[in-house]
Amino acid sequence: MMNILSEIVDLVVYLLGKAKDLILYLVDLAYRLADIAIGRFRDVGFAEKLVVLNTVPAFFAIVLAVAQYYIFETWFYINNPLAVYLIAIVAGMLGSVFFEGLAKMLARVLLNAYYLAWVVYLPLAGELTKAEPHTLRFGYYLNIIVPVVYMGASLATFFIDER
Repeated sequence: MMNILSEIVDLVVYLLGKAKDLILYLVDLAYRLADIAIGRFRDVGFAEKLVVLNTVPAFFAIVLAVAQYYIFETWFYINNPLAVYLIAIVAGMLGSVFFEGLAKMLARVLLNAYYLAWVVYLPLAGELTKAEPHTLRFGYYLNIIVPVVYMGASLATFFIDER
């Protein structure tokens, strides 16, 4: 019985040692990846840094309500119906930081212009909500600001930073 207990303790100690080694390796890997990302961020121009930093307001544009209406003595909020597209745009904008050229600038500007057109169209056409009266919230305006900043940074990257 004592021999089995000794083997179990040895196995637990061995597994804990391996778990510690794995955690240390993962922390070191995360540190190296963060160091590479920070180094790459320092190397890019101001406009590309603006693209990366614009991810923060883009996150809030995705999660904040775009409209509200009052009914039955309660405020109801409408989430961004285009949020999933903005998530894809943010991923594309961050991924395109590693490329250069006219195709990158055109793809960025056209994609953001298309999204911006839909953001403006929805409330003008009455498709955002059928509830009347409703008011637009800060999240809606943030959905306009984010693609405009992305387009401006894309144009600045192409015409200033890459030349």
